[in-house]
Amino acid sequence: MVNEKKIILMTKLASYEMNQGKKDLEITQRLKNDYISYNGFINCVLVTIALIIILGADFAAEFIGNMATFTDFDFVGVGINYLAIWLFAMVVYGFISGRIYRNEYNEAYTRVKEYEKELKALEQFSKSK
Repeated sequence: MVNEKKIILMTKLASYEMNQGKKDLEITQRLKNDYISYNGFINCVLVTIALIIILGADFAAEFIGNMATFTDFDFVGVGINYLAIWLFAMVVYGFISGRIYRNEYNEAYTRVKEYEKELKALEQFSKSK
């Protein structure tokens, strides 16, 4: 006779493995700080590229608009303003992405620990029969 609790547990475990489990297991393969740092770095690089594109377009518009007074254009002042914007964006975005990835890792870790606990319960079912 088939144990109904064992079937329910096996179905639950298989469902988790096929859906959220893949991502959770991938996340928890790394150390917490490595996961947060790596994803934060990737996001900062992408934000830097986006800011380069946006600020480059703004710089080009300002430069072309002041083409008649080319010698009076304040390259250093504009560069310092753009650098300040970039630094502010990196600090804010780094803080926010760190929090997001820390929470994501903690949630995945909790789900994986629950999954492992249920796997042990399934193993106990198998040993008892």
